[in-house]
Amino acid sequence: MAWSERKTGYGKGHYFNQMGLALLVLVFLIALPLAFLPEDIRKFYLSEGGPIEVFSAAGYLIVVATLVREMSYRELLKRWYLVAIAIAMCLRELDFHAHFTTHNITKTTLYISPDVPLLEKLIGATVVIALGVAFYFLIKDGLRSFVHGLRHGEATAIAIAAAIGCAVLSKVIDGAPSNLTFLGIHLARIDTSTVFEEILELGIPIYLAIAAFAAFPTQDGLTRRAAGQVAPKPRPVT
Repeated sequence: MAWSERKTGYGKGHYFNQMGLALLVLVFLIALPLAFLPEDIRKFYLSEGGPIEVFSAAGYLIVVATLVREMSYRELLKRWYLVAIAIAMCLRELDFHAHFTTHNITKTTLYISPDVPLLEKLIGATVVIALGVAFYFLIKDGLRSFVHGLRHGEATAIAIAAAIGCAVLSKVIDGAPSNLTFLGIHLARIDTSTVFEEILELGIPIYLAIAAFAAFPTQDGLTRRAAGQVAPKPRPVT
């Protein structure tokens, strides 16, 4: 069964319920450290290698596993960028972009500093270019169907939009102190903003996973739906 056929009209309300439940979970995870956890546990809660970071990385792996399981070999070769971007986001969540090079591979310092070996610069540039190509194909091949899905209220498109919203909000919160400093306003990072930023980053893989589930409904569900559509009508009892 083709991907476009599998995703249309199956379990729409079910996936919107999942999105609502995910929102409640995110709200709870934001309130938990702010209202109930002592400072030392809160630091572990949000720390590098802590539970929130681990859950975020695991969420991206769920997306990758769903894509690999549900897409044919030919589809995977054609839409390789979906898996590549999900893996890159997982590694980024685990800070792989900064652990193995002198500077963060997304920072210009890595490429202009004379103290950074040429091999590191080449590796960083290769990764950045590969991800740029992946995002180009993602937008080129998926933007039109994404906009169409939003207009028609498709669960997959709405979940992707929610993931994008989480990403944008987390970046806005993360960059607020430095951006306001440019305007002459000085703000110190506080625990509240850190909590919102980290939990919103967790929301990205959660909503992407829901989008993957909505795009590829389980075979059992499809079988039951097909059986209900073709089931013979009972004969009247005479």
